Amino acid sequence: MRTPWHDLWGCGEGPCARLAPPTRLLVAGAVFAACLVAPTTGAAGVLFIVGLSTAWLLACRPPLAVVRRAVGLALTLWLPLWLLLPLLPLLPLGAAGSAAGGRYGAALALLAAMLLRGLALLLIALSAVATLSPSALREALLRLPLPRLAVAIVLQIVQQTASLVAETQRITAALVVRGATSGGAGRSWRVLGALPRVWLPRVIARAERVGDAMELRGYDRAALRSLRPQTLGRRDVTAGTLALGLLAIATALRLGAP
Repeated sequence: MRTPWHDLWGCGEGPCARLAPPTRLLVAGAVFAACLVAPTTGAAGVLFIVGLSTAWLLACRPPLAVVRRAVGLALTLWLPLWLLLPLLPLLPLGAAGSAAGGRYGAALALLAAMLLRGLALLLIALSAVATLSPSALREALLRLPLPRLAVAIVLQIVQQTASLVAETQRITAALVVRGATSGGAGRSWRVLGALPRVWLPRVIARAERVGDAMELRGYDRAALRSLRPQTLGRRDVTAGTLALGLLAIATALRLGAP
């Protein structure tokens, strides 16, 4: 996906963006868990996953370009599994041939179910990111009963990922300008093998500089605090109740699945 990291955060314009940050995070977690729990062995579970992921997309309303690239990414990641289908062992014709056809059909059904669930979970996660800006994510994590150390680690991961992505893009652009991508496959493989010696030291040096700066500014002693007061409204209670109900329905479908 070529969408910049910062452009993904808070780009959604759906009704979920008007909820309180903790509610958005909790509802997204409940929707994610519901799609993870729902079975894919029956029509009811498949329809539940498709309907829930579609409704969540409409509620978050991320840009269409983000959704299109997410679908392309999911299909690309699952392409190697589909390419392995012709290599499945086939039994001889006759009674054993019907068994082979059943095995082949079962493999197709399994891969389709994995693709459906993986695509739904990816879209749900990206839609949740689209409803939360970095500041809203900070407020949501601080207001939830979570360990402060875990919250600090997650926030640092979110903040530093953009810097690492930008650093990688600058290194890639420098390699392209210097002709590292031309000269045949042999040169490309040599550049690829040398990349860790170029990229990793810069990433480690940046991490050390950030750690030293945080230590000098007292991040290891200062407690994380919420920046603004916020109360939960009626829409937050309604959204949370609806999300818990969907999770209960998914659990019931799982328990009743064959």
